[in-house]
Amino acid sequence: MKPESVPTSMFSEETRALHGELSAAAVAFLKFAERTPEAFEKHRFGKFEESPLMYYELHRWPILIDERRNRELEDVSVNLSRLVKRGPRLLLGGDPARVSEYYGLPQERARVAIEALALTEDARGVLSRGDFIDSADGLKCLEVNMMAGLGGWETALKAQVVMDQPVLQRFTQEQGLRIQLQDTLRAFLAHVLDDVRRTVKWEGECNLAVLFPDNELPDPVGVEMATLLLNTTFGELLEAEGAKGEVLIGTYGEVHDADGHGFTMRGRRVHAMQEHDARDRLEVVGLPFDARVRAALAARTLCLYNGPAQELLDDKLNIALLSENEDAPTLSNEERALIRRHIPWTRRLLRTHALRGGERVWLPDQVTADKREGLVLKAGRAYGGKSVLIGRSMTAEAWDAAVQEALDSGGWIIQERVEPRPYHFMRDDGSVGPHILIWGSFVFGERYGGTMVRMNPMGRGKDVVNATQGALMCALVVVE
Repeated sequence: MKPESVPTSMFSEETRALHGELSAAAVAFLKFAERTPEAFEKHRFGKFEESPLMYYELHRWPILIDERRNRELEDVSVNLSRLVKRGPRLLLGGDPARVSEYYGLPQERARVAIEALALTEDARGVLSRGDFIDSADGLKCLEVNMMAGLGGWETALKAQVVMDQPVLQRFTQEQGLRIQLQDTLRAFLAHVLDDVRRTVKWEGECNLAVLFPDNELPDPVGVEMATLLLNTTFGELLEAEGAKGEVLIGTYGEVHDADGHGFTMRGRRVHAMQEHDARDRLEVVGLPFDARVRAALAARTLCLYNGPAQELLDDKLNIALLSENEDAPTLSNEERALIRRHIPWTRRLLRTHALRGGERVWLPDQVTADKREGLVLKAGRAYGGKSVLIGRSMTAEAWDAAVQEALDSGGWIIQERVEPRPYHFMRDDGSVGPHILIWGSFVFGERYGGTMVRMNPMGRGKDVVNATQGALMCALVVVE
């Protein structure tokens, strides 16, 4: 559809009412788009999308939310992140044997992870991102990702690039809107600074090492750009505190021991470490390094993100742990209500009985091919949309085969499919239509870090909305 042929009444009253739950400005934008052909012109954000730091495209239209919706995202994501971190000790008693059985880990690795949780007040400083779908029954949490190398941190950059378009500048001026850009990067670095001040003996300095495996350091140009970007923001935060420090991006091999269970990197004392991608952590860092890091944690000479506790916390089984224990006496009334409101029915896929709808059922009978339309099958430790199987997008034969393989291999969950509400955005061809939105809300310790949104048109592909599989990122903007 060409811009000049855009109809003047493309959005139904139902669509306008739905967008109105985001903000009054979201409805105003739909009306603006209906009378503004330029809103439908093709656009690429060249410098942003071609940067070695990015690996996805931006949608041209923003998501405009008000403070009420922003507070809802903050409250739900912070509270659920806290509960996931507490889960292994609160719901499994912190017993290495029970933890080992539940997560399918060797008992020694489970013991080390539990000790790390106990040592760090249930991973007080952990970095996380919860992925939500906005359903007719409210926000539903599909999973909580607890690894340090989370994608989508460029929230302020995305919003600035999108809102700088002349057509959107015109819209904001016409509406008299005040724009607030969420800055996930700044929130993360502020969290590191606060965490170091609280944990490590403060001497007016804070150096953060962002670590990669020795043979996996990113492209040098990307490292240089990321270093500049990180240190520009970190420098502003440090200056406000009258402190000094910097962010150092490098490899584990560049980290050396210092006196008193400390570390140095390039001649500087390291106060905090971000293990950028350590899903198979012990294989990545090695046993000797892990032992030294745990000694530093015990001596309170280091803050670590996310460290040994990641063995347990970065696993989709944690959503099953909450769902299975929604009536546990160790939970408060508020925590039980949080689970019932925001966690879809989720179970470890096992040959066992389980509760569903208040009834005790044989779980394999609940996941047969004739029931696949309302189910999603996920591998607990996969990521990037890998091994997420949507029942309605599969044949009966393929679904049955996947279920049998998952039952045999272990480590998978089965989850009720959440029906997303159909927010309308422009498609590739210039028309408009319903999209599936995934709201990824960041939490750093107890600090809300903003929300990234990725989207796909409904009916495209297999309904897996992930940037590595073609989803677009959308700029989220808080408006007054």
